[in-house]
Amino acid sequence: MNVSTHLHSRAGLLAVSGGALLWGTTGVAVRIIHDRSGLAAVPIGCYRLGIAAVALGLLFRGSGLRRIRAALQLHRWSLVLAGAGLGVYQALYFLGVENVGVSVSTLVSLAVAPVALTIAGAVVRRQRPSAVALATLCCAVGGLTLISLASGGSSSAAPHPVIGILASLGSGIGYAATTVLNRRLSANGDALLLTAATSGIGALVLLPVALPFGMRLPADAIANGWLIYIGIVSTVIAYGLFYTGLRSTSAEVAGVLTLLEPLAATVLAVVFLGESLTALGWCGALLLLVAIAVLYVRRPEPDPAAL
Repeated sequence: MNVSTHLHSRAGLLAVSGGALLWGTTGVAVRIIHDRSGLAAVPIGCYRLGIAAVALGLLFRGSGLRRIRAALQLHRWSLVLAGAGLGVYQALYFLGVENVGVSVSTLVSLAVAPVALTIAGAVVRRQRPSAVALATLCCAVGGLTLISLASGGSSSAAPHPVIGILASLGSGIGYAATTVLNRRLSANGDALLLTAATSGIGALVLLPVALPFGMRLPADAIANGWLIYIGIVSTVIAYGLFYTGLRSTSAEVAGVLTLLEPLAATVLAVVFLGESLTALGWCGALLLLVAIAVLYVRRPEPDPAAL
C-alpha cells in the first residue's frame, strides 16, 4: 500500500469518527430542546432533517438543486431508499426508546449494526472475518454493553419490551443497510449533495409519524437555537463527514467507528447534565476506545471497495 493510499484511508477513518462524535452531541441537544419546549423526540428528529435539507438547499441554490435532480434521475431508487432508511431507522429508534427505555434501545440498535455489517461483508467476500476484526468487534460491542448497563435507571421504563426490542433491532438493521447503500452512493458523489437529498427524503418520511406528536415550533429562543444546531452541526456537517469517510472506509469499520456516538453522548451527559457513570461504564468506555485505536493502528483492508 503506497503512502497516498494509506493517508487517504486514515483521512476516511478520521472523517467517519468526526461525524460520529458530532452525532453524539445530539442527545444533550434534544434533552435541552425537550426540557425547554416540551417538543417530542420524533418531531425534533423531523425538524432536524428538514433544517438540514433547507440549509443545504440555500447553500447550493440553483446549481446544486440541478445536480440533486440529476442525481435523482441517475440513482433515483437508491437515493429514495437511503433517505427513507434515514427517516425509518430514526423513527424505529424513538419507538424503541419509548417502549423499552433509552439504555436497552441504544444497546440493541447500535450493537446490531456493526455485527450485521461484519456478517454481510463476510458473505459478500465469501471469506471469514480475520481474528483481529472479530476481536475488535467484540471489544467495541462489549464496551457499548458496559456503558449501556452503567447508565443508571434510564432503562427502567419499559412498558412494552418486546415491541421496543423489535423496533430497536429494526433500527440497527436499517442503519446497517443504509450505510452499505450510502457507501455506494458516496463513492463518486458529492457528500453534501447526498446529505441534502437523504435529509429531505428522510424528513418527508418522518413527517406523518411526527404530526400526531405536535409540530408547533418552540417559542423559546434557546430551544430554537439548539434545533438549528442539530440541523446544521449534527446533521449537515456530521453526515457530510460520514459520507466523505465512507469513500475510503469499509462499511464494517464505519459501523464500529460510529459507536463513538454513544460514548460521546455519555461523556457529555456526565459533564453537562450532571449524570453519573459507574466504574463499569468507564471500563466500557476504555474497551470502546481500545477497539477504535485498533482500527486506526491496524493495516487497512486491501480492497476498500468491498461492500
